[in-house]
Amino acid sequence: MNPLSRIRALLCWLVLFLLGAAWIARQEYLDQHDRFFQGTSIAQRMLSQKTVQHEAVLATLTALSHPPTPERLYPSLHPAMPQLLGLGYLADGAWAGSLPPPPDLSAAVARAARLGRPVTLPLDAARYWLIAPSSWSLLIDARQLVPPADFPPNLSNLSLLVDQRPLALLDKQPEDARGLPMTLQKPLGAASQPFQMRSSRILTPAYWPWTAWTAWALASALLVAGAAAWQRSRAEARRQQEQARLAAMARLGALGEMAAGIAHELNQPLTAILAQTRAAQRLLDDEDERPAVRHALLASAEQAKRAADIISRMRALVQPRSPARREALDPDALVAALRFLRESELARQGIRLVWHNASPGARPLGDRVALEQILHNLVQNAADALAGTDGARVIQLEGRVDSRASGDVYRFSISDNGPGIAADALPRLFTPFYTTRAQGMGLGLALCETLAGSMDGSVAAHNLKPSGACFTVSLPCNKSPA
Repeated sequence: MNPLSRIRALLCWLVLFLLGAAWIARQEYLDQHDRFFQGTSIAQRMLSQKTVQHEAVLATLTALSHPPTPERLYPSLHPAMPQLLGLGYLADGAWAGSLPPPPDLSAAVARAARLGRPVTLPLDAARYWLIAPSSWSLLIDARQLVPPADFPPNLSNLSLLVDQRPLALLDKQPEDARGLPMTLQKPLGAASQPFQMRSSRILTPAYWPWTAWTAWALASALLVAGAAAWQRSRAEARRQQEQARLAAMARLGALGEMAAGIAHELNQPLTAILAQTRAAQRLLDDEDERPAVRHALLASAEQAKRAADIISRMRALVQPRSPARREALDPDALVAALRFLRESELARQGIRLVWHNASPGARPLGDRVALEQILHNLVQNAADALAGTDGARVIQLEGRVDSRASGDVYRFSISDNGPGIAADALPRLFTPFYTTRAQGMGLGLALCETLAGSMDGSVAAHNLKPSGACFTVSLPCNKSPA
């Protein structure tokens, strides 16, 4: 995998991980919030039950026709109600109680009678008197309503607003802790004591889903690695298909060149045979043998003519049609397809393929498939020339418009830093069946020249200094704007 592919895979993994991590964090937050909401609701019900119990006690005391004295009643109620600090009532206008009377008792009794329910008289942030219309009064300590250990364990901070000042019932977490805050405020259920209860909790990093994030990081990395491997296998399969297509085209082109060469070589001998047999037919003088010889010569002439017709049809079949279909081609796209097919193979051979577009926006005119085949063959020849070269191996592709020629001409140059072309081989490079390689057929460059000629172009070769060779493919340049 090249560096660009690794960076792309890393970016894909990062995006996938961040999306999954955000979803995991949201689900974890919702789960924690649901637990927090349930715990707060339980705490609110527990406190509400205690305050409703106070109303029930006052209703019971009001219903007694001969209530016991507060001094005798308080010791029996306190064990069941630890929050009860004292009680009392007005007997014939005089206060009777275990503690001194609350301030403004008469006004509070009148207000309770007007409302038809008990009212509260806060003494401080924790203590308050609960006064019924019957004048029975309870002194309550809100800190003792519910023991801290009885609250749900998932609550952190819990406060009650009794006298406009928050009374802390739970204080497990600093208020300035860093994290995601959760806050919920609810009133208690008793109509006479609708104190606001506030619950808060901060999800610090200790509560974040590190385990789930780590598992997702590994899983997403495996997913991206699998997708990258699958993509590489598809690209390799596509590359092999393209290479097989080009190889098949090269074989067909080579076969066409071979058939054309054979047709050219055999056409003259067959023509001579035809002429000689006809001459022999005319020179026969022996009357006895004349019919048999004439029949044989006529048969030979017919077979020779038939062979010439077959070879002519073969030559017409494989000979490139002129002019070939031409269109404006994108050099960058052509070279990108070539690099896709050859770059990995060349890299295994230690060869670097470099492309430079010296005339961006210019478009040569030609047949895409034919030009692909030409470039493919020339790059292969350059790679073969570099096979025995020591040091850095480079194949340089360049495309540029040459305005010095008659009319704008677009030139592809394919150069290498190999040993170059022998001086005696240079004039015969494009001759069919001429080759300097032991395994070569001598048809590749001839085919390139034929294909270039069908596009009104040409192929040329020259040596570079101090070493190397350069092949130039010249094609007409598109004069319309790209």
